[in-house]
Amino acid sequence: MKNFETKSALVFNCNYNGLSIIQSLGRCGVQVYALDNVRNVGTFSRYAQFWRCPDPLDSEDAFIDFLLEKAKAFTSKPVLFPTNDHWAMAISKHKKLLQRYYIPCVADWETVEILIYKEKFYPWAMNHKYPVPLLYSKDELLNPGSTVYPVVAKPKYRRISNLPQNIQNLPDKLDKNRMVIIKNVDALKNYLAVNEEILPYIIFQEYIPGMADRMYTIGVYANVENIVLGEFTGRKVRGFPPDIGDCMVGQAEKLPAQLSDLVMKIVTELKYQGIAEFEFKRSLKTNEFKLMEINPRSWSWIGITPACGVNLPWIAFADLTWKANISFTQSQVDNGDVKYINLIEDFLNCLHNNKKAGFPEYQMNIGQWMHSLRAKKKVYAGMCWDDPLPMLNTVNRLIFNNLISRLKIH
Repeated sequence: MKNFETKSALVFNCNYNGLSIIQSLGRCGVQVYALDNVRNVGTFSRYAQFWRCPDPLDSEDAFIDFLLEKAKAFTSKPVLFPTNDHWAMAISKHKKLLQRYYIPCVADWETVEILIYKEKFYPWAMNHKYPVPLLYSKDELLNPGSTVYPVVAKPKYRRISNLPQNIQNLPDKLDKNRMVIIKNVDALKNYLAVNEEILPYIIFQEYIPGMADRMYTIGVYANVENIVLGEFTGRKVRGFPPDIGDCMVGQAEKLPAQLSDLVMKIVTELKYQGIAEFEFKRSLKTNEFKLMEINPRSWSWIGITPACGVNLPWIAFADLTWKANISFTQSQVDNGDVKYINLIEDFLNCLHNNKKAGFPEYQMNIGQWMHSLRAKKKVYAGMCWDDPLPMLNTVNRLIFNNLISRLKIH
């Protein structure tokens, strides 16, 4: 069996999130292996070798067995970079075993469990007086005199390893209930009746008004001493759909110092280690920042961080492998100077899909769209000249998906 002697990294799964980490590390000379159960966009990168692996969503044990078998090929411990909840969960739960052969860039299970399961995270945060939205029970909401409406129904989690199989297509059903606004008691009763099957997986929470463009990110890497070595701050400019959607355009943006202080305090309190995303929402009504969630892994637009002078994947790798004396680094660019752009999808959304999704006010013509993307530096999701195959795959996939969609309509 071939032995891999140089410092290496295993990245999984390999959508734009994973691709960004692959490219960040590959450009620094790291030997990267792209692990996924499908040929996701990152698996085509020239900076990585693709290994097809089991999906921990279906079988956590099969995925861990795969890693243990692959460990025999390495003479020094590679770093593990999970980029999605259920992959981070699987690594964290088996961290002590995997540490014999790898260096997991993930927090301990006691910490990750709190962050993955929202019915654990919000009570923990409220107990520590952190600014999170309030939780409500069904009994509180069914009280005819309740004055807390509108509220939000959302999943306790969206993806976990060994996802329960008792409900068919559970991930899709949870995705459809990512954030459902309920305006009154009658609407709640209707929601309960229609979604009876998945109610054990749903929580009810205070609604923080505002669209996706009021979502802010503080991304960090913390070492084994729970000291933050790198910090990025930014804002989601556009999501799809525009109210709750994934980031299509994000930009570097400075945030109030007290938010960074809060993040540092939480990292210490949780004994957090690894890359994490702290997501805040700024209320349209009060202008207050609310901590919506903490993702115990990298996030979809982490690819912006190298352009902002705080390359979080490289900072993590250098700290975990060489224990280098790394000074704290944070993004210092002015608001909007650096943008992360999912170019083709954002183009299609702004010119067509926003209206189709029920948000015609977010439609743009080509001139307006191009103007909205102005920035000193631009980072394009899946599109860069030194790594062309992911770019070709992205274009082909979007053309194919759009064609299939149109054929279904007709």
